[in-house]
Amino acid sequence: MAELEDLSGPFNPDLKFEDFSKSFLLKIMKAWQQAWLIMEGSWYDAVKEKCGGEVADACNLKAWLSIGERVNPRFAKIANIQLNTVLDSLKACQLPLDNTTGGIFTTEYKIINPNHVIATVRKCLSLEYFEREAPERIIPMCHEIEPLIFAKYLINPKIKVTALKLPPRKSPDEIACQWEYKIEE
Repeated sequence: MAELEDLSGPFNPDLKFEDFSKSFLLKIMKAWQQAWLIMEGSWYDAVKEKCGGEVADACNLKAWLSIGERVNPRFAKIANIQLNTVLDSLKACQLPLDNTTGGIFTTEYKIINPNHVIATVRKCLSLEYFEREAPERIIPMCHEIEPLIFAKYLINPKIKVTALKLPPRKSPDEIACQWEYKIEE
């Protein structure tokens, strides 16, 4: 059977992901990434409307930490990543929907050694949204919530996460943020 480039043909009740072409799967994965972040933002806004910003921030943190703890280790297992070094954990961070490979969080790495990495987030669609629509979310999300999320997403509890530069930023030309990930020998 030919790999599908779209679903313009008749309905197939037995459709499987294996039926799609790689290019179609890449397109749909990018749409899933956007949907994942839109869901988070919509959920946050609903909680904030009903319970206020502090409760929404606390619920947001709990939800993201739960994903980092319950879901992200599955990616490492599926990909056969041992999680012994910072670099191993960064490989695992390339796999979730909110990953560093799909263009949502464009990240560059300065690898000092396998257990010491500086990660520079050049483009962050979440920050761009906050700057445009919800600047009051920048400090709680970027300064308080993200460091905890990053530590949980890295899966390995030995990794120390240190923020080197955080928003707000003076210009959209500046980096979004910069982090140090390190396991002390």
